[in-house]
Amino acid sequence: NFFKYINEHNTYHTAHVLMKIMSSKPENLRYVCLVVSSVEPEIAEKILFEFPEELKSEIISEIMSLIQFTKKEIEGFDMVLRKLLTEQFGGKFVLAKILENLDIDQKLSISKSIALKYPENEKLFRSIMILFEDLLKLKDRDYTRIFGEVSSEILSMAFCNLEEQQINKLYNILPKGVKAIVQQGIELGKKNYSKSEILKSQQYIIEFAKKLEKDGFIEQILKEEGTTSAE
Repeated sequence: NFFKYINEHNTYHTAHVLMKIMSSKPENLRYVCLVVSSVEPEIAEKILFEFPEELKSEIISEIMSLIQFTKKEIEGFDMVLRKLLTEQFGGKFVLAKILENLDIDQKLSISKSIALKYPENEKLFRSIMILFEDLLKLKDRDYTRIFGEVSSEILSMAFCNLEEQQINKLYNILPKGVKAIVQQGIELGKKNYSKSEILKSQQYIIEFAKKLEKDGFIEQILKEEGTTSAE
């Protein structure tokens, strides 16, 4: 009867709540394993899908070690997780997931509608809807910190549909060897990469940038008034 409130509609949110719980204390990985091994297999698969690859293997390895829990521990964590999901379900995490699959024109159209009809929610919505274009406008130091640490394959996908000016700006921060690989990847990608692949690669970089922002390695991506940092 535990964790029955976790279903196919809230697996994304569940995974991100579990990641937060685990990031607060690494030993909380055992509770992630508890949830994954308690829910239906198809739900477990969807939850695991949201975790980075290195964490997936950690979770699977821990589950295979047959961790033992007392009934009291299970009841206690079930109550904690139920409360977190109930209080937060339908909020920023769910919206962020929906927005990932929209293209730039759709995102901007929604943003304009919210600004007109619900101005009190514009700032919150804009903070969730960080665009790839927002990263392109960051100060040189932060721009280099983000794009200088992303793999050449992801960069090739993310930039292959951008204007030459933005592509050249990227080239300027890359080491010579990496630049050559990315150049080749972009040329090939213009014909081969699907729109879905491009959006996923850009979203990957956005999430990476958000983590750098959270950890204090770059300045706030979006300023309070909802504009990006100036060059």
